[in-house]
Amino acid sequence: MPGYHLLEKGTRTPQSLPARPSERLGFLDFLRELAEDEPAIPRYAEIMVMGLEDVLFAAEGEAEALALEIRRRLRAAASLLQNRLVDVTVVFQGRIQRGQDLWVEYRGTRLPVGHIFGSPAPRTESGGRRIYFTGFNLTNGN
Repeated sequence: MPGYHLLEKGTRTPQSLPARPSERLGFLDFLRELAEDEPAIPRYAEIMVMGLEDVLFAAEGEAEALALEIRRRLRAAASLLQNRLVDVTVVFQGRIQRGQDLWVEYRGTRLPVGHIFGSPAPRTESGGRRIYFTGFNLTNGN
């Protein structure tokens, strides 16, 4: 299903996701690709993106503002990703937590990933794996 699949590193790839993504990108590389006049993301691509925590962690006190800017950029690319039926798996090194909002505990810091992806409910798949899914328009929970 096209959209963002959020999961923790070390979590086995759920059966509903591709075992082998067609492309692996760092988070900043993914944003740069989306900013291109004509992104080189092919139809039906299965992309694994890593490193979002490092980007937010490096922002220190500006993590919330940066998260909102990332959300704006992802929403701007929503129709492109949806029209090309792309699946994007965002892998987190830290533990994903869901309360009133979604956040990731990383290096002792609580990172506001809910400012980007909202607060989707987790899905528990066979084997107890948790995955969070949100569409490209990022309208759930925010």
